[in-house]
Amino acid sequence: MIIDGREITRTGKTYIIAEAGANHNGDKDTALKMVDAALDAGADAIKFQTYTPGELLCDPKRPVTWHYAGGSVTEPVGEMFERVMLKRSDHKEVFSYAAKCGITVFSTPFSPDGVRFLNNLGVPAFKVASSDIVYFDMLKEIARTKKPVILSAGKATIAELDEAVGFLEQYVKPAVLHCVAKYPADYAEVNLSTIKTLLLQYPDSVIGFSDHTRGLSSPLGAVALGARIIEKHFTLDNFSYGPDHEFSLNQAELSALVREIRNLEAALGSSRKKVGRSEVAERVTSIRSLTTVKALKKGDILTDELLDAKRPGGGVSPLDKAKVTGLAVNRDIPADTTLRWEDLK
Repeated sequence: MIIDGREITRTGKTYIIAEAGANHNGDKDTALKMVDAALDAGADAIKFQTYTPGELLCDPKRPVTWHYAGGSVTEPVGEMFERVMLKRSDHKEVFSYAAKCGITVFSTPFSPDGVRFLNNLGVPAFKVASSDIVYFDMLKEIARTKKPVILSAGKATIAELDEAVGFLEQYVKPAVLHCVAKYPADYAEVNLSTIKTLLLQYPDSVIGFSDHTRGLSSPLGAVALGARIIEKHFTLDNFSYGPDHEFSLNQAELSALVREIRNLEAALGSSRKKVGRSEVAERVTSIRSLTTVKALKKGDILTDELLDAKRPGGGVSPLDKAKVTGLAVNRDIPADTTLRWEDLK
């Protein structure tokens, strides 16, 4: 998968998406500041959401309760979405600014019209929310663009996911993100081991993780298990008034996530067991060698009782103790001396 010139593979560098979501609170200037924050944090991309209440809801008066740092709010769901959506009229300025800054920007559409709108803006990829994995009218519109697709698997059965992936694979190999669609998600329900299942189920797809837990533990665990796309909500202020701020990462935490993922990638390294370059000196100073228990005269025969094993390394290995037992030494050797092969005959 290639997004905006960046290749994303199952074994390469993790693609980190800073999810702006609704955390701009519908304010264009806040959205622009979030672009700066994602860039400064080192994220590979910033992602928005493109919707209107009319595209999403047939029951806009249904009450919804959400929590923030100061308490909880119950309000009509349509009013909430109307307040926090990024207006279509603001998309072009925000997306152009991101492109000028040098960070990849794309969005999650929630209707075929949203797909067409984003495609006309020139987005390099599409994200499909887990709630829309069965919304084939929209998937068909996305497929027609033949642009990369990132598919979130939260709330979906494996049968539903198979159908969506199978359809999209006729046009493009979608990335599949494990996800638990609860805000915030509990650690006990996140089931990161599902990533291993997805890696086997979709061997031709990049597998990732869209995270709604608090903190950094889950995304780091996901990378260790093989996820190569990480999507994480972030905010400029955890105390802002809005449905997602309280559980999102702030900018400092987003920076820490990027840094720790890069550290983890370096630490994961190779699956081949070997002596590392940094361990060579340690082998000399810390690996044990056979040593003499007491002073020996030339011609003395080595017995088990005459041999011990101490640091440093570089002498005869304790693994070779049976090989040297019964051999004579060819010089006088003081007590507590590292035994070397040239000392034997």
